[in-house]
Amino acid sequence: MGWDFVDLDELIEKNEGKNIAEIFGELGEKGFRKIEQKYLNVTFSYKQCVVSCGGGTPVWGNNMEKMSRNGLTVYLNTELTEIERRLEESHVERPLFSQEQSLHKHISDLNEKRRPYYSRAKVIWNRNEPTEQFFRSLDRLLSIY
Repeated sequence: MGWDFVDLDELIEKNEGKNIAEIFGELGEKGFRKIEQKYLNVTFSYKQCVVSCGGGTPVWGNNMEKMSRNGLTVYLNTELTEIERRLEESHVERPLFSQEQSLHKHISDLNEKRRPYYSRAKVIWNRNEPTEQFFRSLDRLLSIY
């Protein structure tokens, strides 16, 4: 698309000087979500920029509504087995994942809680990976948006 790309977690880490797990450890989820919302609000002034947010971002406060008012929201509805595979291969610490629950169960539980928020996205892509067709369609949609 030729647009800038911002990962919200990376923006937070860069500006706060701590990784997400450290922020969660110090402030808990509620404290982290307040910081996350602050930086999300900053991104609303960006032009021609794709903002990648964490899975909990749309669920907190009125973030999903704000995102939808300020841009085109896209939900990449990836299969849970694919998410599980990616997380198993990832070395990123996930503060919300407890050791008491299997990864599969935790992903399923989070998906159930978050799906009502995700389903409010203006575009929902029901495949594991975006394709060239997806990007062409988004590009056309954005040209009239």
